[in-house]
Amino acid sequence: MRDKKRCWLYGRVASPDKRALENQMNYLRSFAEKYQLNVVGESQDEASGLTLDRPGLNDFLEAVRQGRADTLLTKDLTRLGRDTMQTAAWITQLNTSGVGVFSVTDLIFWGL
Repeated sequence: MRDKKRCWLYGRVASPDKRALENQMNYLRSFAEKYQLNVVGESQDEASGLTLDRPGLNDFLEAVRQGRADTLLTKDLTRLGRDTMQTAAWITQLNTSGVGVFSVTDLIFWGL
């Protein structure tokens, strides 16, 4: 049997809104708890979705480089990025490295 995936929770809001961001993170935490996922970390950003160079995503990528995470959970794809082509290319690059991405409300899983 394969080891349980090491999941990283990620949330983003475009403008400062602590309440919306906390609601998003609580949604992910509840989902992870319900399905008994192995959550190894989480990060969040208050930033535009037009770029993928954000501190919270960089924290996730560092965890991947260190071998601590292999799956990213986000509420929906727009939390990753607003440019569909850029986001798809980023996800494909992650998948090539053996990293999966799961969009909870979209019920879409890319990867392993």
